[in-house]
This record gives sequence, structure tokens and C-alpha cells, in this order.
Amino acid sequence: MKRSLDEMFCGLLRVALGLSQVFPYIPTPKEWQALYTMAHRQTLLGVVYNALARLPKESQPPHLLMLLWARDAEAIRGKNLLFNQESARYTKMFAERGFRSAILKGQANARLYPDPLSRHPGDIDIWVSGGYEKVLALLQGLGIQNLEHVTPDYHDIEFVNENNVLVEVHHKPTSATYAVRLNKTYDEVLKVLEPELENLTLTSEGFYSPSIRFALLMQLVHLYKHALLSGVSLRQYTDYYILLTHSTEADRQYTWEFAKKIGMKSGCAAIMGVLGRVFKLPQDKMLCKPSRFYSRVLYKSTFAEGDFGAKKAYRRNVLKRWFDDRVQNLRIFPIAPRYYIYKESNYWVKTISLIPERIRRRKIAL
Repeated sequence: MKRSLDEMFCGLLRVALGLSQVFPYIPTPKEWQALYTMAHRQTLLGVVYNALARLPKESQPPHLLMLLWARDAEAIRGKNLLFNQESARYTKMFAERGFRSAILKGQANARLYPDPLSRHPGDIDIWVSGGYEKVLALLQGLGIQNLEHVTPDYHDIEFVNENNVLVEVHHKPTSATYAVRLNKTYDEVLKVLEPELENLTLTSEGFYSPSIRFALLMQLVHLYKHALLSGVSLRQYTDYYILLTHSTEADRQYTWEFAKKIGMKSGCAAIMGVLGRVFKLPQDKMLCKPSRFYSRVLYKSTFAEGDFGAKKAYRRNVLKRWFDDRVQNLRIFPIAPRYYIYKESNYWVKTISLIPERIRRRKIAL
């Protein structure tokens, strides 16, 4: 059977999520190593590990790699327990001082997975009521040090706590995408999201989770922005797939109308195309009709760039890398022309501003 690594990886992911009972490949040891690396790049080591135990022994990875993968999966489980504990602790701490809160993304998404402890946690995003000034005063009153993004224009205030967990305290439920800023509809987006924060559910883990409708709206904006500007991993697409499977038809219709209103029609169709290709999501569970043409761009960049672009594999040849980046950026033009203009103009402004430094160091690339 003709195969590619990304097809094999998607097959493993579907088995891990219980979407398929069959993995129609027997990877070689070299391919298994590449699949492990891919799972790491896509921040899905824990989720994909759940597929391995379901495979026939002859189809499983080599013994040493299986042990390594099991160690990583166990570490992710421990990290999830810590993040759940910390989320509950901050929820209680803020509530005792009269502030409502809700966990956004992360642990709120994880609890919807077939195995909630398998999702790779990154940080704790927690919305706190009251607005910027009250939230800042709250954090300062708690004696929290090393606060970052201490400005009312930014959507959250960040700090790393004593357990080395990055905590992002949101005084606004989402950040503005460039397209939203350009359309001057950010206030309108907040007006749509903020009422949904009245519909919070206290979870068994001890923190509050927002409604599925809120999660669909907020995370669509988040996924759209990062998929086009910096790249995302398949973990973010997996999150959105999980949300869609827990949504109602009314939730999906409401989100689609919202997406069209703020200029995300093509981007939404591209995201749905990726979900259809990776998870075989039926169209009646999607927000809109998927676009195979647009989705190819996002699908390719996801496997190339990994988690928020942090794991992008760079070519050694500077000119080749430069050319590839320009072509990749150009591909997003049909999906989101404003994003393309924003991304490229930022690149050229930065490039020109660094010319004196390049001359001083006598280097083409810094």
C-alpha cells in the first residue's frame, strides 16, 4: 500500500481517538522513529500513544521506542494532573476574593477527550472577571511576581508560578486577530463572547469551563489567527474536532454566522477541510462546506511548522529558506488577503530595520 508519513500519522490519530479500529500500515523501524518525531512536533505524543496498545504486536514500534513513548505519555499524564490541580487552586483563590473565572482552551478541552490525561498541556489560560485594572490589582495583591503584558491593550497578564507552570490570566476572553482589528469589529466580538461567560460549568476537576458555543467561537478565532500567522500543531485541530463533536447544530450555525460576519468565511472552510481530511469529520458536523483547495495550504503548513511555528524545520540554505517562506506566505493570500498583507509587511519592515545590524555583524541571516 502506498503511504506517506502524514497519512500514517493521521491513521494513528484516528485509532487513538476511537474513530477507527484499523491501522492499515506496518511501519518500518525507521518510519516508527519518524512517527514518534512527528507526534512530538505536533504535541500529540500522549494522545497517539493510546493507539499503540491497540495495535497487534507485530505492528507496534520497536521495544525501546515503545518504552520511550510510554515514558513520555506517563509524563504527560502527570503534567495534566498538575495543571488540573493548579487550575482548581487558582479558581478557588480568585473566588475567595470575589472574582469569577473560567479555564479557556487547555484543561477545559482536555476533559472532553476520550482520555482526558493524554492531551499535551502547554499553559493555563484562565479568564477572570472585572477588567484589566481589577485583575492586575488582584494579581499584585496576591504577591505574584514577574508579571508580563501589564498593559490594558493586551488581552492577558502572564506569569510563571512556583511550580514552573505558565499562567495566562485573561481580562479579555480573546485576543483580536489582525482581520478583526482591520474590520473594527473587536468590540463586537467581545460582545458576542462575554455573555457566554455567564454559562459556566463547575467541572469535577474543580474549575469552571465555558459553554461549547463560547469555545467554538473563541477557539475558531484563535486557530484561524495562528494557522495563518505562525502555524499551529495538529493538537489545536484535534481540540476543535473534539469541540465540534460535542456541539449542537444550533451551536455550529451560530458560530458559522459569526465567522462570516468577521471575514473568516474562506479561513473557516479551509479549517473544516483539514478536519475532514485528518479526522474524516462528516460535513453535517462541520461549520460550513469544506474547501479542499484552501485546506491544502493549512494541512501542509501544519506538518511543516508544528506547534505555533516553534518546531518548523528550517533549511540551512538561507536563500532557499527565504524563497520558501515567501512562497508559503503567498499561499495564504486567497484564504485571507489581509493576513498576507499584514504578515509580509511586518516581515519587510523588520528586515529593513535590521540592515544596519546585518552589516555590523557581516551576516545575511541573524
